[in-house]
Amino acid sequence: MISENEILSDNPFFQRKTAMQPGCQIDYLIHTRFNNLYVCEIKFSMREISSSIISEMPEKIKRLKVPRGFSIRPALIHVNGVSDPVARNTFLIKL
Repeated sequence: MISENEILSDNPFFQRKTAMQPGCQIDYLIHTRFNNLYVCEIKFSMREISSSIISEMPEKIKRLKVPRGFSIRPALIHVNGVSDPVARNTFLIKL
């Protein structure tokens, strides 16, 4: 759980593509005063979330320009269930 007084910013995030940096779109990015970046993927689906999310999240994070000294915390926010591979995956925080 993230305390409200720890949050410096929380917004959707879009990084434009440049010659040196690939572009990326983050559904919801939370920046805390402890230099944590919570990269949140939000999924609204009538079916359970498939295992394709496991490969999508690391790719987004790889494209994101992260300042030195910051840690990345990937999170999945969803309204329905997730497949067994997603549930067993330790890379994603399930919210």
